[in-house]
Amino acid sequence: MQFRPWIAAIIFCVVTFLLLAYVKFTQVSAAIAFGESFPEPSETVFSLTVTTSDWQDTLEVMGEVKATRTLDIRNELEGIITYVGFSSGGQIQKGEVLLTLDSINEQAQLDAIEAEIALAKLDVSRLTQLVETRASSRSQVDQAMAQLAIKQANARALRATIAKKTLVSPFTGITGLHELEVGGFLTANSLITRLIGKLDQAWVDFSVPQSEYQLSPLTELEIATINQTDVKHKANIVAIDPVISSTSRNLRIRAELDNQTAQLKPGTSVKVMVPVGKPISAIRLPNTAVRYDSFGTYVYVLATAADGKLRAKRQAVVVGSHDQKQIVVLSGLNANDQVATVGSFKLREGMLVNLASDVANAEPL
Repeated sequence: MQFRPWIAAIIFCVVTFLLLAYVKFTQVSAAIAFGESFPEPSETVFSLTVTTSDWQDTLEVMGEVKATRTLDIRNELEGIITYVGFSSGGQIQKGEVLLTLDSINEQAQLDAIEAEIALAKLDVSRLTQLVETRASSRSQVDQAMAQLAIKQANARALRATIAKKTLVSPFTGITGLHELEVGGFLTANSLITRLIGKLDQAWVDFSVPQSEYQLSPLTELEIATINQTDVKHKANIVAIDPVISSTSRNLRIRAELDNQTAQLKPGTSVKVMVPVGKPISAIRLPNTAVRYDSFGTYVYVLATAADGKLRAKRQAVVVGSHDQKQIVVLSGLNANDQVATVGSFKLREGMLVNLASDVANAEPL
């Protein structure tokens, strides 16, 4: 009979356990029912339907804008400034006088030589007449003609010196800044001004690696300034250096740009987009559609699941070049795939997705 207390204790424990299990089961069932009363978590995103288009890879290099006509004007002879005919940054026409130097001494010497030339001509004429009457020898006439030729040559040299002290504009353009004043003394080879020709056309000089030597004249390029990278200007290659630099191993190229619309100043640094390789068919997506993590690059494809609801599916992709707005997808997607764009960072594998009603607000390509 000593087992009866133990049996009663065991029965009591079993009953207590069952009661507690029933209470816990009831609580869990109520919690599950309460949770099921809420809708499934979802996110609202924008999307677009994938399409393919022709795309060509580009190489971005830095270039410099240069005027098609530019010249540093310097004086060959020294002297005192007597006239300044241009203003800083002003327009000047071809043939207009830029600057003159004092040439009083040369002009006086020229006047004296011209008087000597007139006298030498009289000597030649008089001796020629004497030769005809045999009152003079032919050698005296030859000597007089030689003296005349020497004086005429000296006169031409003085006229050339005087001309060199008058600097004229070789072409129509815009002058640079200067601080020249009448009365100032200029040494030889001083920089007078930099003359820039018309800027309706401009050159863009840039260099590419030697591997891109297959570029040819008339190849079309895109030019963008550093502060306006989204504004592209068209240019065409007009010249290619025949020699690759032995120091940088780069090839220098010159393109011509219609500067009437670009309005770029000479010396401006620009970005040059050089086409590389051949065009291929590729997919372009907004940058907001492409995600990155330690496993690689991926996008979220939106597709109808077995339950009939739109869900997100992670899809690995291989990307190419990109800019500030879009990125090129080389593989991993097919035409007509629906891809999440704005808001894709909120998604995860299998998540229920709602599409934004205002599709027009999605980031465009």
